[in-house]
Amino acid sequence: SRAIRKTGRLPAVIYGHGEPPESVSFERHEVEVALAHGARTLQVDLNGTVLPYLIKEVQDDHLQKLPIHVDLARVDLTERVRVRVGIELRGVPKGVKEGGVLEQYMADVEIECVVTDIPDTLHPLVTNLALGDSLFVKDLPLPPGVTAITDPDDRVAAVRQLVEAPVKEEPVVESEEKTKEPERI
Repeated sequence: SRAIRKTGRLPAVIYGHGEPPESVSFERHEVEVALAHGARTLQVDLNGTVLPYLIKEVQDDHLQKLPIHVDLARVDLTERVRVRVGIELRGVPKGVKEGGVLEQYMADVEIECVVTDIPDTLHPLVTNLALGDSLFVKDLPLPPGVTAITDPDDRVAAVRQLVEAPVKEEPVVESEEKTKEPERI
């Protein structure tokens, strides 16, 4: 793997569908560009046959900057797969304008769909959330053919009222009439 990486290529393994795993390598820059654009699949030419493969895992270097290995899964274009998709909240909730704060509890959600229908990210609109309102998984706008696997009652985000911490007042200690000084010898 190190020798492959030194040549500017990225090692990868393709597995799944009851077939033996295959070791392949890609041009590093092409994979980095695909990952930067949120690609979920890679079109791979193996022995003259171009097929899509699902990106299952990308391992990064110790600085979390460069990919050093990719795991790909064989998929049928008609089968449903489970993947995690990011959630990006859109808009400013009306509860924030009333003095609340928006808290996001989930950064991604697990969905099931056909490989060709995997969305890049989900963009729920939160402008209608008032103080005390919550956005749940069941409220997420999912494209046709996509179903959420995560519990529908899991909270994605909520608008909470900021609560000020109570200020503790120091009890006033009444001092004796005079403070006694130590006895001098």
